[in-house]
Amino acid sequence: MALELVVVTPSGEALCEEVEQVVLPGEAGDFGVLESHERFLTPLGLGPMQIIGTGGSRWAALSSGFAEVDGTRVVVLVDSCALASDIDQDASESRRVAAGSELAALPDVEENAGERARLAAVVAKAELDIDVAGR
Repeated sequence: MALELVVVTPSGEALCEEVEQVVLPGEAGDFGVLESHERFLTPLGLGPMQIIGTGGSRWAALSSGFAEVDGTRVVVLVDSCALASDIDQDASESRRVAAGSELAALPDVEENAGERARLAAVVAKAELDIDVAGR
C-alpha cells in the first residue's frame, strides 16, 4: 500500500514520492497518516516531518503551513521544507548563535516586539534544522 506525499513551497514542489506513512507536526501535536486515512485539512506548526517508506525513515524540517489529507494523498503546503540530508548543521548552529545573541542584546520594549519575534523565529528554525539534521 502506498500514499502519495507532495510537499509544496512558494518556490515550487519540494518533494513528491510514494510513502508508507508520514508523521507531520500538527499545531495540536504530531499526527501520522496512512493510506485510507479520513479526509481533513489541518494547520501545521514548525517541526520535523518523518517520511516512512519501504527503505526506512527519513526526516525533513517544515515551517508552519497546512496539510490536506485524503485516502491516497497528503499535500503539504509550507514556506520551507529541508530534508535532513540537505541541512548544514554548522551553518544552522551559526544562525542560532547569532540570532540568539542579537535577541539577548535587544531591549525588551514595545518598539522592539517585531524584531524580537523575527529573531525568536530564526532561533526556532535553526534549532529545528539542527535537530532534524541529527536524526
